[in-house]
Amino acid sequence: MTQTLDTAGRPLFFPPSLETDGAGVILPRPLEELVPLVDAIAANQLLPFVRRLINGTSKRKRQPRWSAVNRQRLLLARLCIDRALHEGIGVVV
Repeated sequence: MTQTLDTAGRPLFFPPSLETDGAGVILPRPLEELVPLVDAIAANQLLPFVRRLINGTSKRKRQPRWSAVNRQRLLLARLCIDRALHEGIGVVV
């Protein structure tokens, strides 16, 4: 699981559970939950969360049970990067 903090300082986890299907593949979150999750992340936690998402994907890249979650981790990382770019987070002017 990858953890970060929300805007109120409470922990957020991705994936929220390790529930599996009949084949043992960890079930990903519904796609419609990803954008609200990105919006809930504290601004100062976006880029560290992206790093943890990518590192988690890299560590489990050869584990078939994580395949669906890994795809979502990368999508979530992209959404976080898009938000950071849009808000100018991490950019020094």
